[in-house]
Amino acid sequence: MNSKRIQDILKTLLSLALGVIIMWLLYRKTNISELWQIVKSANFGIIAFSLIFGLLGNYLRGLRWELFINSLGYNPKRASIVYATFGNYAVNFLLPRAGDIWRCGIVTKYDQIPFSKTFETFFVDKILDILAGIVLVIISLLLYIDFFVSYFHQNSGFGASLIKIFTSFWLYLSLILFIGGAFLLFTCFKNNPFVKKINSFWQTVKHDMKLISRMKSKRKIILYTIFAWLSFYVYFYICFYAFDFTRNLGPLIGWIVFAMSNVGVAVPVQGGVGTWHFMVISSLVIFGVTYEHASAFAGAVFTIQSVWIILLGVIAILALPHVKRKKKNLGLQVMENQHKQL
Repeated sequence: MNSKRIQDILKTLLSLALGVIIMWLLYRKTNISELWQIVKSANFGIIAFSLIFGLLGNYLRGLRWELFINSLGYNPKRASIVYATFGNYAVNFLLPRAGDIWRCGIVTKYDQIPFSKTFETFFVDKILDILAGIVLVIISLLLYIDFFVSYFHQNSGFGASLIKIFTSFWLYLSLILFIGGAFLLFTCFKNNPFVKKINSFWQTVKHDMKLISRMKSKRKIILYTIFAWLSFYVYFYICFYAFDFTRNLGPLIGWIVFAMSNVGVAVPVQGGVGTWHFMVISSLVIFGVTYEHASAFAGAVFTIQSVWIILLGVIAILALPHVKRKKKNLGLQVMENQHKQL
């Protein structure tokens, strides 16, 4: 077994261990039989209905990524891009963020698009989702600032950890060393073969970013992003109606809890296991839901939605080899024509 394989296994185990520890801390004092009774009282038909919106959200993400790829002159089959997007989130349950690399690699394999191009477009696509997540939190802050005051008051350890990170001497020292090291590398060693390769790659990235910035589908990109995140919000909020204790909380509270749940997903553990639960449970408790009920809600919704994401991803992965593709990808010729126009 090679060292890279060992490193991947260790990353998976460490990430999984972190998730398990958080789950144990959250549920260690919970009466499991009582928790199960609460879960059994849920309306699973409503939760099942919500799954449609999860599928729609990821489908729109696939369409958005397709537009970025098209902007570089490549025109793979839409089914290939959408299936790769669904598979991405299933693979992430095996190894944190590994699905992101897998998504780019599988499109490279089947659609003959250079990995550097799929990764560049994925990177831009990912930045949009990160910005959307930040906007969610900012909107929540503006609409209900009292919640955040209460949240950091009741979870003082969480707030203290954030303050400690951003006031750490070592954080700023690391940033200074990194920036200084990069400056020296690209000025004093600019003729080094490795540095030349990095510069060449960077010039290609700048060129591709210029193509993306000139794309004519910017309005579609914005619309796909808005409707994808609205779909994910509905995906989450509909589940409030499946439980008596969350049914009357209202769409604003649903929005805030949804925004906080996405903060949990940002932590690099498998599928947000543990961190998603923590953010949802701690948020619901502030809005008056008992800890037991909040734990039942988080456990039931996360489990069902995760199984759905994995199921869709597995089906998509199995379908990828059977997508009917052209024998020769003509995207390269299109891209060369775009080069001439610049």
